[in-house]
Amino acid sequence: MRTPAFFAIGLGFILMGAGLFALTLRKAGKESANPTKAQQREQAALADENRKMRIAAAVVGGVGVLLCLAMLF
Repeated sequence: MRTPAFFAIGLGFILMGAGLFALTLRKAGKESANPTKAQQREQAALADENRKMRIAAAVVGGVGVLLCLAMLF
């Protein structure tokens, strides 16, 4: 079962995980000195979304690492 296709799929998963993580690094936009309640809710929602996406990126990257390691041993 040591085929280069599974190794390539593992690398693809690692790259997808890195891409998801990169999406979490984007900024929310301009922030004012005194944000309104709507802006505070939006920032909280964005922070929650970023947390979930970082977890998903870690899981996807982990699957890729496992696939790559399985092909080495």
